[in-house]
Amino acid sequence: MRRLSARRSGLAEDLWYAASGLGLGFVAGFLFRGLVGELDRGRVAHVVAGLTGQQPAPPTARQTAIRIEQALADDPALRDVEFDVLPVRAGHVELHGWAPSRAAGARAVRVAAAVAADIEVTNRLRVRGEDDMPLTAPAEERRHA
Repeated sequence: MRRLSARRSGLAEDLWYAASGLGLGFVAGFLFRGLVGELDRGRVAHVVAGLTGQQPAPPTARQTAIRIEQALADDPALRDVEFDVLPVRAGHVELHGWAPSRAAGARAVRVAAAVAADIEVTNRLRVRGEDDMPLTAPAEERRHA
């Protein structure tokens, strides 16, 4: 009867396999990250919500208003203009204040709407030099007309 003996590889060969496996694991991890993207709290929450069926609560109107105020403050063209963002209800805010021009007011509304695509932004902005003019002419001008 013949005996079968297991041949043991050398220590150098074992280290080579371990190093190769570790190297391939790192390369696979970097490739996977490149394909999938970074792993952050929002991405994990989205995956968990998809698996469990639970959807996160939508942001409140006040949270949305705070995000809009921050976006308006971060815009270089609107940085020096004061706006009031009033939360009306979930998904709806109003933009109040005085804009230096119609273009600046339109830009403010676009910036506010870009913060969250699913909210409604009502433009209640006024323009200096246009909306602060008196509606009726002074008495002297009416007499000369």
